Amino acid sequence: MKKAIKWIGFFLVAFVCVLSVSMLAACDDKKPSETKEYTVTFYDGTTVLKTETVKEGEKATKWTPTKEDYEFVDWYATPNFGHLFEFDQPINENKSAFAQWASAKQSVDTREYYIVGSGTSPILMSNNWGKVFDETTKMTKAADKNEYTYTLDLQVGDLFQFAINESWHNQRGVGYLTSLKLEDGTEVFSGASTIGDNSAYRLNIKCEYAGNYTFTLTTHPDDDTYETSNASYTEANKEAFNINTLDTISWVRNGDASSTVEVITDYYIKGSGITNWKDMYNAATKMSNTDGVYTLTVYLKEGEEFMFSSLNTIGTEVGTGTEYLRASNLDEASKEFVDQKPSLNMVAKASGEYTFTYTKSTQVLSATFDGTKAPVATDYYIDGTFAEGVADWSGYCFNEDFKLVETTAGSGVYEIKNVTLKADSQIIIQAFKAGSTERGEYGTEGYNGLGSYNYTYLFNGGTAFSAVGGGNNNIKVITAGKYDITFDSYAKIITMVEVIESADNLDIYIKGENINSWSHGFSADYVFTISEDETQYEYILTIEEGKPVSFGCEKHPKGETQGYGDWLGVSAMGTSGDANDKFVPEAGSNFTCSTAGRYKVVYTIATGEMNFYALPNA
Repeated sequence: MKKAIKWIGFFLVAFVCVLSVSMLAACDDKKPSETKEYTVTFYDGTTVLKTETVKEGEKATKWTPTKEDYEFVDWYATPNFGHLFEFDQPINENKSAFAQWASAKQSVDTREYYIVGSGTSPILMSNNWGKVFDETTKMTKAADKNEYTYTLDLQVGDLFQFAINESWHNQRGVGYLTSLKLEDGTEVFSGASTIGDNSAYRLNIKCEYAGNYTFTLTTHPDDDTYETSNASYTEANKEAFNINTLDTISWVRNGDASSTVEVITDYYIKGSGITNWKDMYNAATKMSNTDGVYTLTVYLKEGEEFMFSSLNTIGTEVGTGTEYLRASNLDEASKEFVDQKPSLNMVAKASGEYTFTYTKSTQVLSATFDGTKAPVATDYYIDGTFAEGVADWSGYCFNEDFKLVETTAGSGVYEIKNVTLKADSQIIIQAFKAGSTERGEYGTEGYNGLGSYNYTYLFNGGTAFSAVGGGNNNIKVITAGKYDITFDSYAKIITMVEVIESADNLDIYIKGENINSWSHGFSADYVFTISEDETQYEYILTIEEGKPVSFGCEKHPKGETQGYGDWLGVSAMGTSGDANDKFVPEAGSNFTCSTAGRYKVVYTIATGEMNFYALPNA
């Protein structure tokens, strides 16, 4: 009996304990939980206008601040006004809202905006990245407001934006678009992951859906700002860094494009050395096309950075394409021979002969490599009809008077100076196996010819030269005179520069990083002045602390405001400047300097040399 009572007592105690725990738990359940709170901070720039405490899951209160001489636009979630603050969303963390303002009064915008770009649409093909600034590319300005409109056909892949001049000032790109899609969700434009992101403002707009479009650019000139933090910003080139977060580009699709076009696309190699990053469209750089499979065999040096650009042909019109072949197109096997840069450009791992094959249907690029192949030792001669008293096309080759000489042993750059060319004559460069004294018989082992180079290999012939025409690409002399002729055997580029006897027919421009973002635009801010005795050109260059410069200079015929000029880099460095040692780079062909100060840059006409002189600070 005692044993039974003992067990009953045990269970009673256990029950009481469980009941007590349950009651305690029940009491604990009735204890109110803590409600989290978050802070929403409202900014005008870096100034805090006010803060609001919001309970978790509740919404911030939208309000309208005031500011003298300004009108409030809206609240944004980012300081660069990338996207609106979402007041209809519950708050689950600390947030910031940034006020955007517009000047209460706006000046009349007197700028003229133009469309610039490239592609397969007629306007963009002829514009060819700003080659044409005229009424055909000019936006129409409204009479009573700061609105510019432009209507054109666009094809898929077309790239464009709007700017005020050939220096690409006041660029208005994809970041200014009010939308990227139609109401049904169809993607029409691309170019950046975010609308309004600062990094997207100057990016090109890419057409993803063909049609006829009208664009409206609305400007707020009194609210322009500048990216002064950009490493290349200077007061002289500030308009290249103009940004206005209030400006917008709206658009409507009017319907289908007026006509479809049949496009022939060709691909050309382009690189740091192989073309000096110039667009050279010739047989040495062109991929051959067989039923959509493109191939090119080319010798590349170790470390050569390169890619493939495109050229579009529509009927008789030829324009720069918008397709590029980069490392992202490479198949895995090819990466054994080719490296990749962060820019997605390719880099040759070793010197040798590369064969590239691109299949357009799959957009895959492959490469094979033969390291045993190297360029054949070659002699180069100018040939043609240009010299008095020399038999046309037969008196030049193997004649030492017309042979190009290598500038420095192993450089691969050959030149011949002070060549007198008569008007309407023709000239090309012929290549033969080194040491040859005759051509030999074509098609036999004894044939010594290695090729010839014509107008398609001439860089920046300007108005002094043209192709003969009618299928003949020999160089035709338009302007008679005396010329220095240079041939870069690796890049396969001919340059022909008129020998300057005086300062009457020459302009020189400076162009580079932290000077004008590599785009002088033929601006008076970057042109050299002629010395009083007219023997040299001078430019005063100020280098700011923390803003090292990398630059070169371009020689242009006086008044020439199109294209590239003859590049003057470290190969033109003289010996007389007291600050020359500060402008010699560790690598590369451009001048560089990281020492702050004022310098006089001097180009001497007679010698073609560049020298640098230190000046006292102003």
